[in-house]
Amino acid sequence: MNVTSVEHIQKKSPVKKECEDALVLNEQAGIYGVLDGATPLVCFEDEAGHNGAYLAAQIFKTKMERLKGGEGLRQVVAEANLHLKEEMERHAVQTDLGEERWSTCVSVVEIKDDHIHYVQLGDSMFLIEDEAGNFTVVTTDSVKGISERAKQKRAERREGGEEIPPESYYDIRINKLRYNRRLANVEGGYTVANGMPEVMDYLDQGVIDRKGIRSLLLISDGFFHPELTLEETYHRIREVGLETYVHELTDHLNKHSLHIDDRTAVWIKLK
Repeated sequence: MNVTSVEHIQKKSPVKKECEDALVLNEQAGIYGVLDGATPLVCFEDEAGHNGAYLAAQIFKTKMERLKGGEGLRQVVAEANLHLKEEMERHAVQTDLGEERWSTCVSVVEIKDDHIHYVQLGDSMFLIEDEAGNFTVVTTDSVKGISERAKQKRAERREGGEEIPPESYYDIRINKLRYNRRLANVEGGYTVANGMPEVMDYLDQGVIDRKGIRSLLLISDGFFHPELTLEETYHRIREVGLETYVHELTDHLNKHSLHIDDRTAVWIKLK
């Protein structure tokens, strides 16, 4: 598979009880990735004290790390998503309510000799660096702009005669977030693994030629820098490394009193 090195980092958010991100490091099968559990809007915890975000990410991690290779990432996502649905049902989660579902973003690659296969959901992202030092974002951040799209959907529904609360209601953060969660895996919404069968209709997947690629970067959205594009973020990581970049990002967020999320990345260098 011509992998020269795999570096990874994971830092828990200072405001969370446990890290809701997960790493996939399956060197035997050439499968690597990051999973970002969506922080729950409800108070559910299982018998071990884990919330739905942690559990969703761990379900996908376990499935990905048990692979021997060759199963096909799409099929594995389908199986993990079904397992997630079954676990929610086992815990009597009200899955008819979007905000109750356990969910996780996904960005996973399978590196083969000639090609790289990828699957992605949400805002965990996959980027590549070519041999000329150019950085490219491969996947689409489907979470970006969701609040604006949600507001537009509400306006359209009101115009259609539906009784929807006024926008002042959605100025309250929890109300806005609940509405947004109900737009998972629907047209004009966003993508996320949450047990819905529609996940597979919206899965971002593809195959890229291995030739000419120097390195791959997989990151959760906690790695996003508010003043840098993702390409610029990758360039900075190439300059200073994962550890220093995380320190710089965290210092910047602290300085500007911005939210610090779980920060997870896998950086794979190829021959």
